[in-house]
Amino acid sequence: MPKIIRHFSPLVFVACFALSAFAVPPRQEEGPATAAELSAGEALAEKLRSAMPEENSEIHGKLIIKSGDDEREIPVVCRVTLYQDKWETDYEASATAQTGAEHLTVTHTATGPDQYLYARAASPSAALPKLETVAPADAGIPLAGSDFSLAELGLEFLHWPEQRELKDEMRLGQPCYVLESSNPHGREIVRVRSDIDKESGGVLIAEAYDAQGKMVKRFSLHGSSFKKINGHWQLEKMDISNRKTGSQTELKFDLNK
Repeated sequence: MPKIIRHFSPLVFVACFALSAFAVPPRQEEGPATAAELSAGEALAEKLRSAMPEENSEIHGKLIIKSGDDEREIPVVCRVTLYQDKWETDYEASATAQTGAEHLTVTHTATGPDQYLYARAASPSAALPKLETVAPADAGIPLAGSDFSLAELGLEFLHWPEQRELKDEMRLGQPCYVLESSNPHGREIVRVRSDIDKESGGVLIAEAYDAQGKMVKRFSLHGSSFKKINGHWQLEKMDISNRKTGSQTELKFDLNK
């Protein structure tokens, strides 16, 4: 598989919780965490949190949201802007005939928590209001009615209080680190187990669980394709779906823009 470029990593990590439509080997049950696993997990999470993209970028695409017989498409633009000691990722979802425009800005730093700014227009014809701060604990808001929440787009699980590195696995033909992130105070999802490609640092498969141990969402890049644009490999699409609601969202990118 081609390397997933660093400046694309915010979108690769974004879909950390989805239900893919293919079979994968079942997970092995794990025992209690050891001190070594927790120490290695925190080191891996810190490395991922501080992985600044290489350059500014802008990617156009669309959210394809499916729920039962209903299907909607919403144009979306993702911009990555680098600063001296931080970087911002902006997600702008256009207004449609049924929904107003939305705007999310996530500010990342190497050493501190993510900061979320969010705005939603009151109607399809209304202007976007001023961006307002959203606390990480309240960032479960779905972007444009999709299966992507603000917290998932901000990679909030990497900031959770317990990070545990498990035994390496081969997933989708790639050697992967396995990181289990836990937050006992989560409102719905309290644990995320993700397979992280050793070469690129991109999440290939991830599973999200509630407090009862039931899978809520699952993600995989299986079936996606890559194209080389201006010397960089770029991801064509990713899917995310929710087992509890039965909805599914495909984030598809226009690699010609």
